[in-house]
Amino acid sequence: MLDESLLPSNISLKLFQQLLGRYDSLIEFISLTKGPKSGQKTLLELDRFRYHDAITLFHSEKTRQPMTLDNVKTLVDWKLRHGKFRPTLMKLVSSNDETVVEKTIQEAIEKYRENSDAPKALITISKLKGIGPATASLLLSVYGPDNVIFFSDEAFYWLCRGGQASPIKYNAKEYQELGTAAHSLIQRLGINAVDIEKVAYVLMKDDVSEITSSDRKESPTPDAKPTKVESSSEQAKRKKNDSGNIMAVDFLSLHDPDPIPLPDRFAKIKRKLIAGNEKAVACSFYRLLSQLRKEADRIAAAGSDIIPTIDYIDIHNPNKVAIFRDALRKRGVAVIRRVVPSNVALLWKEETQEYLRHNPPTKGFPAHDPQLYEMFWSPGQVRARADSRLLEVQRFVMNIWHSNNESALVSSNHPVTYADRIRIRRPGDTSLASGPHVDNGSVERWEADGYGRAGTYAKIFQGRWEEYDPWDSSTRLGVTPDLYNSVSSCSMFRMFQGWLSLSPIAPGAGSLHACPMLQLTTAYLLLRPFFTPRAKSGPNFLHADNWNLNVAQNSVVHGAVPGRGVQELSRALHPHLRLDKTMVPVPRVEPGDYVLWHPDAVHAVDTVHMGLRDASVLYVPACPLTQTNALYLARQRKAFLLGLPAPDFASSAGFLRGGSGGEREYMGRPGVQDVNDAGGEDGLRSMGLLPWDERRGVTRKVERELVRLANGILFPDRFDFETGRRAVKRF
Repeated sequence: MLDESLLPSNISLKLFQQLLGRYDSLIEFISLTKGPKSGQKTLLELDRFRYHDAITLFHSEKTRQPMTLDNVKTLVDWKLRHGKFRPTLMKLVSSNDETVVEKTIQEAIEKYRENSDAPKALITISKLKGIGPATASLLLSVYGPDNVIFFSDEAFYWLCRGGQASPIKYNAKEYQELGTAAHSLIQRLGINAVDIEKVAYVLMKDDVSEITSSDRKESPTPDAKPTKVESSSEQAKRKKNDSGNIMAVDFLSLHDPDPIPLPDRFAKIKRKLIAGNEKAVACSFYRLLSQLRKEADRIAAAGSDIIPTIDYIDIHNPNKVAIFRDALRKRGVAVIRRVVPSNVALLWKEETQEYLRHNPPTKGFPAHDPQLYEMFWSPGQVRARADSRLLEVQRFVMNIWHSNNESALVSSNHPVTYADRIRIRRPGDTSLASGPHVDNGSVERWEADGYGRAGTYAKIFQGRWEEYDPWDSSTRLGVTPDLYNSVSSCSMFRMFQGWLSLSPIAPGAGSLHACPMLQLTTAYLLLRPFFTPRAKSGPNFLHADNWNLNVAQNSVVHGAVPGRGVQELSRALHPHLRLDKTMVPVPRVEPGDYVLWHPDAVHAVDTVHMGLRDASVLYVPACPLTQTNALYLARQRKAFLLGLPAPDFASSAGFLRGGSGGEREYMGRPGVQDVNDAGGEDGLRSMGLLPWDERRGVTRKVERELVRLANGILFPDRFDFETGRRAVKRF
């Protein structure tokens, strides 16, 4: 039985939004655990069509596109997979004549648009074979998503039966009852019908008891540290699936103690990784647990103060730089203050907001209230990436890396741009929350064709984690971090992920959290799947004596799932990391401050933005010049020149080749001259718009070879790759 606070007449907007934020993770979990038959679309793909593609096609007054029989069948397929499966329904629907379908639905929609009388429109649509009031309401709802509610079991149970499952007749009278209840809730909370459907689905399908419990408690103060709230069944958090828009990452539940078994081949992978080194791996794991205990206590005592910071004006001060670099190597996360003046950062934000206001609505996440925008070429974004100060800081931090292979084709002295998005997160938001995770792959960290190709973590699997060097760039060049065409993959090698703050951001107000013990967390998450506790609870649960190396390895890889694109961590799956104590927020930042973290650093985002103003950031990673990065840069340059989404984000941004999408027609979109004005030749080179000069600032032979290779990739028709003598000055 539902808690009273969850009943439609009592639910608050805050609680409604919390529940709405859980819908995508629930759908992804169901889609993952109940995969499609061969040739079928996944539930996740169908859900995207129902809540994004179909609404985009049919809701707009401008398109007036007729609904085809194929469109109807896709929506019916979603209905059957999303709710109760009725084996004969699809056969009946498919038997309709295509022309009759288009004509009947168009007639119903015209009636609805004249007088907004949904029941009458449903009567017309229900003339089609296999289409009753429930399915008819689904078809009508994509034309009127704000006010027309789909007659789903879950919505009817919640809105009309107090959350109790009871027999439904699926007649016009019941739909009238449902529509009246939905309209009342729409009016009271200022929400829309499709969001009501999603919340009803969560309430009827998910465990929401802990949300109602936390909602009764006193609201946290703006400075309080938020507490993550997730359900025990929440196996997957948001990714590129919110109505076709992109979310940064997806996560397993922090409270779920049972990891997902993977195919049997992963047991073989695990056995092969440590074959012949079993004793050394076991001993190394126990040494690791001892160090983790000490370091976790140190971090818990220091809090945010443990994260190193340095001022931009001090990056040439040898004494301060030495201290900062040592701390960054150990912690894997840092803040560089005042990289650009505060007024400049605020101007970039204003330019971006102006760009948003004067152009067509830009897609973003969440779809109903965009705050993470699928936008890449606004004036503020372009100016920031080309800014000489930001490029200088990127060179500075990337030179913390080194290469143990002298012939490795990588240069930290030639930063290249990776075009990412902008986030303008509003106070009270919960949709952009994310749990502890590491980007750039999941199971790939254990697979021979993933990180194994470069031997990135070989020392750890040999039982010598102390010798593992997180800062050796040569072990990253051969990595394939995305073996499964994941939705959240990055095609560039990023030495640092990062964002430039465009507003003041305090801990708890939309800030980043990180676990600042880089080498230890990497070693632990990689070795954890090889060990099992004897006792699953008790005062000695974390003690080394309670943990044994598995004699026969199973297929579990804690927190990793093929195709996720991220390695997920939790208190239940990775208990020795003590994430409740070691995940600390970065110190308060001001506009113009630059936050950076190692690609293997465990990080998260505030569950609730409890500040009083928006938390705005530009995502600006630090990427070195490599052959792979140059190849991606060539594709990204084309996207910039044509106003298309950056290559890694093209599908999530809704771009269709030869169709709509991107910023091609946007007023005020910057061009090559704007990049030159913002950053001169260095800015142009970072965008692939001007060849690098192999004679300037290139001291090593291998670096000169890389520069010539990159110029050949980027300027094949205008650059003599053999001699390097015919470089053009402008793209």
